[in-house]
Amino acid sequence: MDRRIDIAVAAAFALLGLTIIIEATGIRLGLVRDPIGPRAAFYVCGGVLLLGGLLLIWRRVREWNQTTTFIESEGVADEPDYPASAVRPALLVGSCLIYTALFTTIGYLVATPLFIVAALASVGERNWRLNILIGVIFTIATYVVFHHALGVRIPVGVLTGLFRELGLITL
Repeated sequence: MDRRIDIAVAAAFALLGLTIIIEATGIRLGLVRDPIGPRAAFYVCGGVLLLGGLLLIWRRVREWNQTTTFIESEGVADEPDYPASAVRPALLVGSCLIYTALFTTIGYLVATPLFIVAALASVGERNWRLNILIGVIFTIATYVVFHHALGVRIPVGVLTGLFRELGLITL
């Protein structure tokens, strides 16, 4: 099988791990010393990514050396009625970018259901009622869990005034 992309992805992860390790060296230790220090988690994560990426590259190269010199192609041809297209991934990435831009402006409770509906539509879910229902239920459930149960501050954006009047937030 032709899995050259595996080496590229593994190299990207190894490079990310190396970058994390290098950037972690710039973290100041602070006045209060502890046995682990503020850099340890970054060193561990970076090390796992670096070593994992290098291990995957090594395994792939070893497999290639053990097989014939001919690299077989993989996958199947596109079906005539369902050709491969970059439209769906582009719509999904675009909706993620728009969600990120609107998150603090219009707030979590407005942006998240819109994002979920757009994301579900971009991957081909055509039942709009179900998309809206999933978006609303997911947004309310995650808001209750993170904001009320765990105490995480979530931006409510345009609903800030209403939430203050109702006593749901105290800012």
